[in-house]
Amino acid sequence: MRLRPALRRTRVCALAAGLAAAGALALTTPASAAAQADVTATLPVTITDGDSVMTQTAGVYTCHSDFTVGRAKDISVTVPAGQWVQVFSSHGCYDALNISGATIETDGQVIDFTL
Repeated sequence: MRLRPALRRTRVCALAAGLAAAGALALTTPASAAAQADVTATLPVTITDGDSVMTQTAGVYTCHSDFTVGRAKDISVTVPAGQWVQVFSSHGCYDALNISGATIETDGQVIDFTL
């Protein structure tokens, strides 16, 4: 039977304790990560090609149809304050022709897009 040195066992225990502490820290929510209040913005969108617009917020895509080239149409989005919103002109919400975006900061914000 071969005995392992105590130093190796100490390192393994220290590693396990460190991983446990890191896991506990990862599970706690920092005070700075408080939930942001939802804000609603109006996005007047004018397209130069296509017939629809898609918005993307936090990985969720929404299709907005019945657009006419050259005529602005309002889109309303409600997101947490500070959220990036991406806007795409499209053919039938199938492709992305022109892409733009903005960060929504305040309730009632109006951001014009020409795509």
